[in-house]
Amino acid sequence: MVSVRRLKVDDPNRWRLPDSPDSDPREVLDYLQKYSGVGIPRWVLQADVCDALTLNNWLWWEDRRRELHFLRAGRDRGLFLAQLGAQVGVGKQGVLDRIDRLEALLRYDRPDEKITRTARRLDQEARQRAPGERAWVQAHREEILSVIDGLARQADRFALDEDSREWLDELVIDARDDALRPATMVLLGLASADLRTTPAVLELDSSRPFAVHSVLARADRLRCEFAAIGARESDALGVPAR
Repeated sequence: MVSVRRLKVDDPNRWRLPDSPDSDPREVLDYLQKYSGVGIPRWVLQADVCDALTLNNWLWWEDRRRELHFLRAGRDRGLFLAQLGAQVGVGKQGVLDRIDRLEALLRYDRPDEKITRTARRLDQEARQRAPGERAWVQAHREEILSVIDGLARQADRFALDEDSREWLDELVIDARDDALRPATMVLLGLASADLRTTPAVLELDSSRPFAVHSVLARADRLRCEFAAIGARESDALGVPAR
């Protein structure tokens, strides 16, 4: 999407942007940091921020996987816990705790491994939290459906193209099939971002409210209320949402 947007606005530095499927996300982030100055439309810069944060989030998880790999490799290759701990600023027990925590954090990537003590606690919390999230979605069903309908109407009004409607179309299917679920709230955020950053919406007079702003505000409020359900657990782990 970064490449497509920069191509649309004839970015003179577009040729510097790595856009192959196997490009290093860090190179894309470096590009966005260096070539986002004067001459790039505001709507492009705003959309770039959303994509950059998504890439940065992916890199955070990838870094956790690499750290766990090398901590395990260090133990397998005979390094003392104190030696490993010196590299990450913790003691011997801290290394064990760090491995335990990372294994729990990434437990879904290795479902066949023995579940650690921390993972068992996290799994129990997840089971307790998931019913709460599902219950919240059902309790707010009518309002969620209303917001989805509002987003769809505004998307039609501002003539969002097919690419920008991808997440919204998924939401509409959820609503049509009466299949609202916790993941619906993730789609709600993605669809809202697409509508919010479309050029026609960004060009609206910001000094007065429009119907589209009201719908987006309702969507944001619902997402914040939903996110609050698991905020305590996420804060305790100190990790960003996936």
